[in-house]
Amino acid sequence: MRKFLLLLPLFVFIGCGGGKTGKNLTIWESYNDEEHAVFMEIVKAFEESTGIKVQVQRIPFFGMESKILTALATGSEPDIARVDLAMVAKLATRGAVKSIGNFDTSGLLPVALKSVEINGKLYGIPDQVNCLALFYNKKLFKENGIKPPDTWEEFVRAGKKLTDKNKNIYGFAMRNTLWWHLPFFYGFGARLMKDGRFTLDTPEAVEALRFIKKLYDEGIEAGAWKPGAVDPDMGFQNGKYAMVFNGPWKIKSLKGANIPFGIVPVPEGRYGRPTPIGGTDMVIFKRSKHPEEALKFLQFLVSEKIQTLWANKLGQLPVNVKSMENIDFERHPYIKIFAEAIKEAVPRPIIPDYQGVENIVNPEIESALYGKKTPEQALKDATRRVNEEIFGIK
Repeated sequence: MRKFLLLLPLFVFIGCGGGKTGKNLTIWESYNDEEHAVFMEIVKAFEESTGIKVQVQRIPFFGMESKILTALATGSEPDIARVDLAMVAKLATRGAVKSIGNFDTSGLLPVALKSVEINGKLYGIPDQVNCLALFYNKKLFKENGIKPPDTWEEFVRAGKKLTDKNKNIYGFAMRNTLWWHLPFFYGFGARLMKDGRFTLDTPEAVEALRFIKKLYDEGIEAGAWKPGAVDPDMGFQNGKYAMVFNGPWKIKSLKGANIPFGIVPVPEGRYGRPTPIGGTDMVIFKRSKHPEEALKFLQFLVSEKIQTLWANKLGQLPVNVKSMENIDFERHPYIKIFAEAIKEAVPRPIIPDYQGVENIVNPEIESALYGKKTPEQALKDATRRVNEEIFGIK
């Protein structure tokens, strides 16, 4: 019965007949094609339920920031825009978006809300949330007679056994940005921020970078982070990388490509299995002419019924806690792993120029991996520069 209900049109759940209000909301969104189709179903249901007309404009995900900055300069921003989690703080500190009050957040994931809370006020409402897990090649694991790792120690042993340089097969492949390294840093007890300072130079952070460097030095990690190397997604699909970190957004394409993959949680360490949180948020611009209608739409979007439909149609994590209980895990078995992982996810620190942090930290991590600097010196230099150049702290 439940599966049948999940396939019913939205208006069956929501009801119709709000009547026209004469109000028109403008929303800029950056969903992929499949997500966009579901989003438009939601928009239609909202219009029928409230009588509020919604104009939706699709913007390429990686073009959203420049589009918004141009709109802010010309006074042509929409009522609502979907932005990357890291951009919320940038817009809030510019005074471009409204703080969101008079909104029922009681059913939403606390870790997602924490990532857009500045000085006790919310500046975005999460519409999508994700985290990381360990994807592994079932065929390679079976051929080597090993099980997917549960701890970092098992991860290293598995990586060594899976690596066969004569066949260009490597146990693990990692990317070249800080966010993708965070399972290591968080797992070893490091955190990016403390008391308003960037803190990636702690003993825990140094230990994590030493661990990452050892994976590369011992040939377990493929060097996929190097310019010109086969990237983790391609190498995993080609059967050359046995393990990679990835998120729930990757499941469908791997299934479609008939890749023999499995998913397990991030390996456990002394500090559990913490994963970074990712995702996007809806923001309401300060110059919106319809702020009340915008709030009404966002409340509708994150409701239990809508988020349940979103999760089950797309196989994604919902932002509503109660919707987690309604996921069809028979249909989407791997989502259960991410639903558990999100419980240990670490909120994104509030950094107005997060990309600026990455621009400083990433080359320093690479300098340690290449052996040009020790892990201690690389992280010390990165931390000093971030505090000076991003936060203005000497």
